[in-house]
Amino acid sequence: MRAITYFQRTVYFPDKPEKVRFFGRLQSGQWEPGTFRNIARFVDGKTTYIDIGGWIGVTPYWAAQTADNVIVVEPDPVCFGILTEMKGANTGEVKLVNAALSQDECLVLNSVGGGFGSSETSALIADDTGMSIEAKTITIPELQAMARTERLCLKIDIEGYEYKVLDQFRAIDRKRTAGVLLAVHPQILAASFSGPAVLRVIRTAAATFRLIRSLRGFRLENPSALWGAIRKSVSKGELRGFDLLFVAR
Repeated sequence: MRAITYFQRTVYFPDKPEKVRFFGRLQSGQWEPGTFRNIARFVDGKTTYIDIGGWIGVTPYWAAQTADNVIVVEPDPVCFGILTEMKGANTGEVKLVNAALSQDECLVLNSVGGGFGSSETSALIADDTGMSIEAKTITIPELQAMARTERLCLKIDIEGYEYKVLDQFRAIDRKRTAGVLLAVHPQILAASFSGPAVLRVIRTAAATFRLIRSLRGFRLENPSALWGAIRKSVSKGELRGFDLLFVAR
């Protein structure tokens, strides 16, 4: 295992040569510093941290060092294998769930770049060189029932499928949940649409508005992230992803 220290905590990862550049960015503090600031802000010894889209354990095993307990949801089989391998080497109580967030009984997931293990595994778009699997699913009410504490914090990063689970977001317990960290991927949703580019952008903008409204009852703390993404999308001529933070009112 390889010890990586980032944002004042050390996490042990399998030694993957293909991740060397990423580990360098992580260790230097360049990878999503705002995410870790918000996890540190909302997760303490009385909190169940639910990480939906746990990837290779970067956020859940970091959060596990302060959380009462952590629940990690990850449908990608390669990533889930890495999460499992890490469990014995890292501290904290972590429950791993090999499933995707969805109200459907099963969900087809597509790999990117010829195989699974990427952070870009998606249920919305398929890569011509990739593979597909049928994943088991789990819902927000089921995850909340698994939580050991009354206080919750959720991080959701599901590569565009956030646009398809609005009923799940409405089911988040507003009384128990201190914060929701949501990664939004409009570029993936737009790629799943057909038709002229302008029409795809309009449909994506409308869907993003509905997505934000599905979290009514929380306060959007960083609307500037949305407007910043819009400005960058206009200047670059392509849609850009962004992270939203919803906090208890």
